[in-house]
Amino acid sequence: MNEIRNLTSLLMLTAVALTSGRADDTSAPLPAKSAPLEAAVSMAVKPAPSAQPPAEAELRAVITKSLGYLAKGSDEWMAEKNCNSCHHLPQVLWNHREARMRGFTIDEKKFDEWLKWSDGNAKNIGAGREMTAFMKLAMPDKPVPELTKILMEGQQPDGSWKPSGQFLGQRRAAPEVTANSSRIFLLALAAGDTDKKFSDEAMAKAAAFLAKDGRPTSVETLAYRVLFSRRLGKPEEVSAIAGEIVKLQHADGGWGWQIAEPASDSIATGLALYALQPSAEPTTSAAIARAQHWLIANQKDDGGWPVDYSKLSSTDRSKPEKAKSLKDATMIYSYWGTAWSTLGLLQGVPVQ
Repeated sequence: MNEIRNLTSLLMLTAVALTSGRADDTSAPLPAKSAPLEAAVSMAVKPAPSAQPPAEAELRAVITKSLGYLAKGSDEWMAEKNCNSCHHLPQVLWNHREARMRGFTIDEKKFDEWLKWSDGNAKNIGAGREMTAFMKLAMPDKPVPELTKILMEGQQPDGSWKPSGQFLGQRRAAPEVTANSSRIFLLALAAGDTDKKFSDEAMAKAAAFLAKDGRPTSVETLAYRVLFSRRLGKPEEVSAIAGEIVKLQHADGGWGWQIAEPASDSIATGLALYALQPSAEPTTSAAIARAQHWLIANQKDDGGWPVDYSKLSSTDRSKPEKAKSLKDATMIYSYWGTAWSTLGLLQGVPVQ
């Protein structure tokens, strides 16, 4: 009881100290004595996310669960859909390829099945060319000239690419969305150095358009800018943009997809974590560790991470007649969040 009384007194004294510098400090009320003591104790002792990285064994256990979630979701997607999508087949291939590089045991037969199915649907660009770009990013060492042709044909006269699919319906101004999609396409063309001639031509054509970039409104934009600057070999830009991302990290260790969003989500946190690594800079390393702990703490029993699609999408799916659309969007964004979270966590496991 003495410890609880002491804690209550300390909290009340702290409130007085915080108001002592205000012009109206004489009228500033003290915390009500009737406030629940349990809440005060909880606020006082809630631990901050650790700046020390989790053990590799812990990372591997979390990643193994999330790979299972991604595998199941991709099987369901293949059975129900007729497109690769940006968020399903390319992502499951990308994650499993990186996991294999780090010594995870993957189902090679299943991997070949995903790849064969994706190759068969690669030319179906009805949902947009982004899924073609993500296929190139997922399998950078696999020369696929027909995919390069699809990417090159989508570049506009001003050097940009038109966004589509989930990118088109996100809560951002059109110029920011277009710049983001354009960076994805350029990164895809540069992946694996198998299409250097086409990549150089596309980069030169897009330079003037990308130079007009405005202030970003989403962490995703900053993440893609880091990846793009790193690919171009511009370490000063990488460091500056990474520093912006670190400053935006929430107290709980995560990031919100929109910069102004106070709640953390798995898409933004996974993207930021992927973009920040590798780094030997102490402040960035501490941010990486806190993000890893946030993802570990928020993983669900099924291995995935939930995402509130309404924080990202501008489409209203709240009406009863939109129930199926709401279910589909929730599934898609949760899968996307799990894919990026897994990729981010994988960077913390050494390549074997």
